[in-house]
Amino acid sequence: MAHVLLFRPIYDPRQQWAPTFPWALLYLAAPLVERGIEVDVVDEPCMPDYQASVVKLLAEKRPVAVGVSSMTGEQIRYGLRFSRLVREHSDAAIVWGGIHPSLLPEQTVRHELVDYAVAGEGDAAFPELVQRLAAGKETTGIPGVFSMREGRVQGVRQDGFVDMASLPELPYHLIDVERYVQRRPELGCARLFEVCTSRGCPHHCGFCYVESVHSSCWRHLGAGVVVERIKDLVQRFELDGILFREDNFFVSRKRVEAIAQGLINEQVGIKWAGSCRVDYFANYSPEFIDLLKRSGCVLLTFGVESGSARVLELIRKEITIDVARETARKVCDSGIQGSYHFMAGLPSETEDEFLQTCRLMDDLLGMGRCVNVRDLAVFTPYPGLGLLPECRKLGYQEPESLEAWTGMDWTDPARPWLTPEQSRRIYNVQFVLPRLRHTNPLFRKWARVHWNQILEGKIGPTRLEHAAIATLRKVVRGTGI
Repeated sequence: MAHVLLFRPIYDPRQQWAPTFPWALLYLAAPLVERGIEVDVVDEPCMPDYQASVVKLLAEKRPVAVGVSSMTGEQIRYGLRFSRLVREHSDAAIVWGGIHPSLLPEQTVRHELVDYAVAGEGDAAFPELVQRLAAGKETTGIPGVFSMREGRVQGVRQDGFVDMASLPELPYHLIDVERYVQRRPELGCARLFEVCTSRGCPHHCGFCYVESVHSSCWRHLGAGVVVERIKDLVQRFELDGILFREDNFFVSRKRVEAIAQGLINEQVGIKWAGSCRVDYFANYSPEFIDLLKRSGCVLLTFGVESGSARVLELIRKEITIDVARETARKVCDSGIQGSYHFMAGLPSETEDEFLQTCRLMDDLLGMGRCVNVRDLAVFTPYPGLGLLPECRKLGYQEPESLEAWTGMDWTDPARPWLTPEQSRRIYNVQFVLPRLRHTNPLFRKWARVHWNQILEGKIGPTRLEHAAIATLRKVVRGTGI
């Protein structure tokens, strides 16, 4: 029996919370298992000390291929470290897939530690490649699979997308599901688990990879199938909460309505959370919102991104500031919790426009505990984004090798178009914002003083003050306060 090893590199070594579910690996494993191929899954966020067990596995099972799923950024660094280990202990074909190889398959496959790159969905392309490798057949000509031949890259992209309804059931037995079950007391959930019921998004936000990878094409499972799968997961893993982890769960209001009604009719009895758009929610009727609540909806996450009308137009967000405020008030009135994402460091964004974003965040925070403003992300010029032409105008040069993309970090405010003062101001907001609602009054008081300074146009605390408050936090923790 042929054997395949699937690997997800760690994407944030600083992460302390439960890792996201490895959907990509399970979706790849499902058709392999269906075809009688043995599969092992190694998820580095859950297995940071995987090296010895992987070396043993390579020696004993001699996989025909290993698959590495990677986004742009730190995952590439750790994916290459894994690939190097495989190369040293096995002759298995090393196949890279995921968002980054889908965007840059030619550049990815030129790396000496990559034998094949799969661009786009790997549900069909990867199993076909594995079967050909196992049979010793020629591997060229598989849509979506890129490789090097005689010093040249060969491969063509796939045409169209898979039908999610045709995909086999996920082989949950390949992983320890308990590692991904989350305790979310703020949502009233002791055992919350992620589900994925759709792929893609029909919108064209200039900072998002989805348009390039999914061609703005949204695909989904039917509402009835979704309800049945949720029922099965709830019973199988004794869950009391579901998080819809997908690009845009609310594309079809009718579908969400059918899912919500199905959860009520089937008496599934869970709480659930998902991501929505502010312009969607602004148009929802009181009856529909009430249905969401009755079905168990307790949290909705929204991407506002900016408090500047010009910036929102630049990034093609298709919303307005007034609609964002209206939606936040409407969510508060509904009794559903709202979580709001913002972004800074966008190309051509001025200091005044950044301050407009901070003031909008402050407005939302002023609405009360029903609002959670998430940490401020920094626009990151990933490959394939609609904003890349604007970045190039401002001096940005895209990395020319796979390793060079490892420096991409959405938390680091250093960008070639930002002045040191702008970067420091962003960094200070990132540091202060999470502390505005800290459980300890010492941190809340410190954060509010500096937050008010930032809103007035001042840069904010110094790095020395950052270090002092971090030290104080350790002292407070040590005293049990």
